[in-house]
Amino acid sequence: MSMSTDSITVAMDRDFTISLKSIATAGYLWKIESLPNAIQLLSTDNEKSAGDAKPGDATTQVFRFRAREMGEHKITFVLARPWENKAIESKTMTVKIT
Repeated sequence: MSMSTDSITVAMDRDFTISLKSIATAGYLWKIESLPNAIQLLSTDNEKSAGDAKPGDATTQVFRFRAREMGEHKITFVLARPWENKAIESKTMTVKIT
């Protein structure tokens, strides 16, 4: 399973988004595995690529959050099929709220 870590800095009480590419047509979707109380999930959307979509095209999932407490916080996402327990990828986003 591949893992990656990214970090972003956001201002307190501001909304921010994290976009992750998924292979939705293969049934793989990103889901939040852990979310600290300092960060509120507002919404999640799927964005298809512009133009003619072909089977197997990647979809971008956009997660919208609000920063609620100052400090450094980690959100962990896993890429998996909803009907399977095994994730194929995990991604940790470090969010610095200032």
